[in-house]
Amino acid sequence: MNLLGKDISSEALLTRIGEKLLARGLASPANGPIRFEGVEPRVDPLAFNLEAMAEHADVTRPLPLESHRQGLGRAVLWSKRVFRATCQVLINETLGRQRVFNGHVRDAYAQLSAEVVALRAQVEALQNQAAASVPAPVAAKTPRKKR
Repeated sequence: MNLLGKDISSEALLTRIGEKLLARGLASPANGPIRFEGVEPRVDPLAFNLEAMAEHADVTRPLPLESHRQGLGRAVLWSKRVFRATCQVLINETLGRQRVFNGHVRDAYAQLSAEVVALRAQVEALQNQAAASVPAPVAAKTPRKKR
């Protein structure tokens, strides 16, 4: 693979990327306690996703109003505020079922995440148990020749 031209070696580039990932703590699985100094701690995807789902489960809770328009921006924001104030009851009624569904999905994800964590602990315990029960290899004795 030589997509980068003659001057750049793909192996050297991959090695450098690997070194940078290792320096940031992203190349190996997280073991041990979370460190707050140095490289940022690894984010637990299960906890992160569960927190994000809990944060955004209620679809009737409005997001902050913003506009990318410079001159018309104030008028657009004002019209959005008026729409929300007048139609919030309709929005809540329309999205009520979605809010309930999102809560069930969040709870199911939390339950599945807890089961994944428990299963990982069981697998690790079984691997440790299997490693402890395997006897160390004994050097085979070679028979001596009789003279």
